[in-house]
Amino acid sequence: MAQPYRRGNRWYLKYKDASGRWQDRVCDARTKGDAVLLLREIQVAEDRARNGLDRRPPRDGGGTVDAMVEWWVAKFLSKRASYSQCIGTIRKHIIGSRLGARRLVDVTPGHVEAFLEEKSADFSSETVNHLRGYLGRAFNMALRTQRFVGTNPVTSVPKRKVPHRLPDYLRPEEIVPVLANVPDRWRCLFAAALYTGMRKGELLGLRKEDVDLAARLITVRRSHDRDTTKGGHADAVPIAAELAPYLEVAMAASKTELVFPGRDGGLLSRRVQLEQVLRRALRRANILTGWRHTCRRKDCGYVLQAPDDEIRWCPKCKMKLWPVGQVRPIRFHHIRHTTASLLMMAGADLPAVQRIMRHTDPRITTEIYGHFAPGYLRGAIDRLAFESQPPAAAEAARAAAGAPTTPPDDADPLPDPIPLRPFAAPVLQDPDSPDDEPPSGPRKPPKLRCILRSGREDLNLRHSAPKADALPGCATPRFVCRAVYTTERGPAAVSR
Repeated sequence: MAQPYRRGNRWYLKYKDASGRWQDRVCDARTKGDAVLLLREIQVAEDRARNGLDRRPPRDGGGTVDAMVEWWVAKFLSKRASYSQCIGTIRKHIIGSRLGARRLVDVTPGHVEAFLEEKSADFSSETVNHLRGYLGRAFNMALRTQRFVGTNPVTSVPKRKVPHRLPDYLRPEEIVPVLANVPDRWRCLFAAALYTGMRKGELLGLRKEDVDLAARLITVRRSHDRDTTKGGHADAVPIAAELAPYLEVAMAASKTELVFPGRDGGLLSRRVQLEQVLRRALRRANILTGWRHTCRRKDCGYVLQAPDDEIRWCPKCKMKLWPVGQVRPIRFHHIRHTTASLLMMAGADLPAVQRIMRHTDPRITTEIYGHFAPGYLRGAIDRLAFESQPPAAAEAARAAAGAPTTPPDDADPLPDPIPLRPFAAPVLQDPDSPDDEPPSGPRKPPKLRCILRSGREDLNLRHSAPKADALPGCATPRFVCRAVYTTERGPAAVSR
């Protein structure tokens, strides 16, 4: 191994790298001994890399973050169903940013945290977590394929806290009005969503060969244009008795192999706005949260929120306001939550609901998809009935039933309640007075004048003179408490 050499005030290290080439490197060592130790460490690391024991980053540092993300998108993300939903966000907010211009070997958790904090000013916590997830998955795949050597800098950056909001769902009394107000073209599809809990892509990709009306089973084996579902496996969903007529009508009206085709008989677009169809049905069914009165005159823009649709006038331009009923911001996926909630409120067993919803964990069914109406919860809590009423309510109930509110004269009187006495501290008794002598008047408790010795030696470790207790004629026992109290009759010694 070569030795370090000195030029001017600096020490240089000469060593052979992992590829077998000699390298000269300046170091910060102040003495030759420090330079020798540093040269040994470098040479051991290069030897381990040459023998394949350690992985070394490429000379260009693995490229930039932009190049890595583009490689991950082209090789892996493009094959996933979420590609169309993610690629726009990735190209707009990650590729081309200041973090994307850094080399992979230079990226630290601090750089990732600064990037996410910058995005937190414009986006919600959920969106920022999505950006963190894209970066983390790209780094993990680069590590797995040995495109990048080191540690993933995203794992040390914590996720943003997202406020938990309960998803919306259709109440039991809203099902029939909503289905009645859905257009004929979509009614069978919405009925299948309500009675089976299938996802949007699974409904759009459902084929006639997957529906067995005789056995009343639907085999869910694909999602939209993919040959597999979200869970990656096929499952059988039972057909409810009320759903069978809807499926018969849909299959008879379809001229292709699809159960719910488009107008041209082909597959409906993944971006079909079924949410708008659902919200318009809610508005037609008069299931509203309020009214929005808008002035439709150009460049006015006056808006008024009101609980009714009474005619109102714009205070700016004196035009009549246009009332539009407002509904809950419900989504089509919330129908899946509706199915799970109504099954559980109807008394279905949790394992059965889990199998129908095709969840791998029952906690997903109960904690995410299981919602209970207030009336159902009130009925459950009313089962705690012990006929225990307050006195006023008991008297009123007895008077309403015609029973006498006061007990008869010959009834046994109730015993007087025993008054509760607070805990009283014990009072020391005068030894000169007998126990059976009643007190002649109120007496004050004796006052403690002095304590000659503690009753327990382990509580007062102050000993007497050495061997004083062992002297002949000592009549005082070792654990006897002697105290002098002052009473009305004078001082008296009490021993115990």
